[in-house]
Parts: sequence; structure tokens; C-alpha cells
Amino acid sequence: MSKTNIKKINDFFTYRNDFLHIEDVSIMDISKTIKTPFYVYSTSSLKKRYIDLAHSLKKIRHSLYFSVKSNSNLAVLKVLSLLGSGMDVVSAGEYLRAKKVGVCGDKIVFSGVGKTYDEIKIALANGIRQFNVESIPEIMLINKIAVELGTIAPISIRVNPDVDAQTHEKIMTGKSENKFGIPINSTLGIYEKTSKLSNIKVVGIDVHIGSQ
Repeated sequence: MSKTNIKKINDFFTYRNDFLHIEDVSIMDISKTIKTPFYVYSTSSLKKRYIDLAHSLKKIRHSLYFSVKSNSNLAVLKVLSLLGSGMDVVSAGEYLRAKKVGVCGDKIVFSGVGKTYDEIKIALANGIRQFNVESIPEIMLINKIAVELGTIAPISIRVNPDVDAQTHEKIMTGKSENKFGIPINSTLGIYEKTSKLSNIKVVGIDVHIGSQ
């Protein structure tokens, strides 16, 4: 009987006699049943990574939100939603995908620039934990739509803290010269102005200084 040569990548991905296996399934067997190219995900790997991260944070109050723009595959989103993950979305399409896999509106955060009237309306009508907003015009638009719907819109204002994340300049978002967020020196006045709007509830501060 020939000996199986196993090269372990991690707990769920291995090479066995030079053929990739995901959990115990050969990539060659998968390629015989569906068209190539294709993506393969490991449910067990997703679960382990999520549980490990949640466990590492257990001593502090926290919530985990998966960035849907990083992977909008419904099967992936479903696994994470069953584990209790919230979703961070940047479009109505992503919002509706999160809802489709069973994520409640109060576990969805709507980030991103350029939210449209229709996107804001969909989120407000179907439930949202908060909008992460980037500008005064966006805040005013959200308030206008909330008035029309007779509801209160929870928002978190994205502040540009002028912090150098020391990452690649193309993915840096926290320096003053970057186009994202409201300059930190303007923040207090904007919070004061926003607090006076009839259908806006300020629930936090949003900060992003760079990918990776």
C-alpha cells in the first residue's frame, strides 16, 4: 500500500500526494462535478477563525461585524450570521444579501461614501444599527428621509483623525490629506449641529485609518 504524502497548510487545507484537499475533500473531486474556475471555502475554517477571534475579545465588551464587500458569497455570510456576526455593508445590494441570510437590521452597519436616497430609504425602512456618515450633506439627506418615513436614524460620524497608519499610501485613509471622513478639528461643531436635527440620533464615532 502506497504511503500518502501529506503537507499541511493549516487545520483545514492540506496537500495529499500533491493534490489540494479542503477539509477531507479533494479539489480534483470537486472539479469533476462543477465547472472551473471556482472558489472553495471551508465552513470549519470560517467557524474556527470566528470563534477564536470572539474568544480573544471575551474580556471586553465587543461586537463583531463582517465586511460584506470583502466577500459577499451568501453561503459565507450564512455561516457567519449563524455564529452571531453582524454585517458591515456599503450598498443596498450588500444590505439585502445580509438580510437574506437572516441578519437582523439592528446588526447591520451601513458604511461607505456616496449612499443614495434609495439605499438610505431601504435601510431605514427595514432596520439598521447605524449609518457611518462622511459629510454634512449625507447627514442632512438621512435626516430628510427619516422625516419622510417618520423614524429616527442612528448615525456615527466618521472622523479623520490625521493619523499615519504607516501602510501603503494607496490604502491609507486616516491622514488629513486623505479624502475620507470629517476633519478632526471640525468634529465637535458638526456633532453639535447634528444633535439638533429632528430625526437623527448620534450613537458613536467611526474611525478608519487604513487597510491592513
